[in-house]
Amino acid sequence: MGAGTYERKEFVGGAPATTVSGSITDVQTTLTLASDTGWPTASTYPFVAVIDRGLASEEKILVAGRAGTALSSITRGYDDTLGQAHSSGAAIEHVIDASTIDQANRLANEASAKGEILASNGTNVVAVTAAAMDSSEDDYALVIDAAVGSGVKFARPLHVTDSAGTPAVAGVPRVWFDQNTGLVRTSDGTDWKIPATCPVFANTTARDAFYGATPVQDGNMCIVGTGTAATLQVWDGSAWAYQGVPRFADSATRDLYYTSPVTGDLAFLIDTHQLTEYREDEWILLNYKVSTATVAPASPHEGDIWLQPSS
Repeated sequence: MGAGTYERKEFVGGAPATTVSGSITDVQTTLTLASDTGWPTASTYPFVAVIDRGLASEEKILVAGRAGTALSSITRGYDDTLGQAHSSGAAIEHVIDASTIDQANRLANEASAKGEILASNGTNVVAVTAAAMDSSEDDYALVIDAAVGSGVKFARPLHVTDSAGTPAVAGVPRVWFDQNTGLVRTSDGTDWKIPATCPVFANTTARDAFYGATPVQDGNMCIVGTGTAATLQVWDGSAWAYQGVPRFADSATRDLYYTSPVTGDLAFLIDTHQLTEYREDEWILLNYKVSTATVAPASPHEGDIWLQPSS
């Protein structure tokens, strides 16, 4: 593994130099030490050794396994050296390597700008830059973001302002409690949004799916329907009370709105000019004109009733 790559290694202080027992080839991945006293164990992390230090045959090796004097899982020609054949009795020492020194040096110098921090990208340590911060505003927070290489980034946290005056709209996200209106408003970075004061539902089934059959909060308010069929409805603790009578093109449209009508529901049918009320199990006609006369009324309307006396 070359310089600049982050890899944990095992180091011990004062490991005595020893010799190789038996000759080894330039590609052999096992060797035997004359003595293993004080040497790293390689039980968790590998360690580095040098054979024939200072000679033309000098070679560093990375050792990943040791059982007594037997070294195994050896990477040959490590730390920018070449794999070499070595004779029995060749000197071998436990040493530090350039890769480890570079790793520490790189870590110490990775952050180079004010506000940067260090994080792992899963392989190496990288700097998390603060360059994207708006210099006119402090109080950025470090947040987790799996979409970026380092796994973390600087971001402006949710900022809440309780004010009668209009705060600056720039930046995201922002929440403003508008003391003038009592509304909680949000900014998308361009405009302060005025929230809808109550939800809108296509019909009573959608309303009940949202609030439940029995809303837990008295005073819940909503609009049911659209256009002429829309009504403002308020839960009074036992039933939905509504203002105004919704108007429908015909009875079929009414039934799409009142999916489960209850006694007292009202509807005006535009096609027949009828005001109807639901009672127990059917829609009842409410508005009709009764005329009593010996002569038929002029210009009758649909649904009018004429009572003609017999004499």
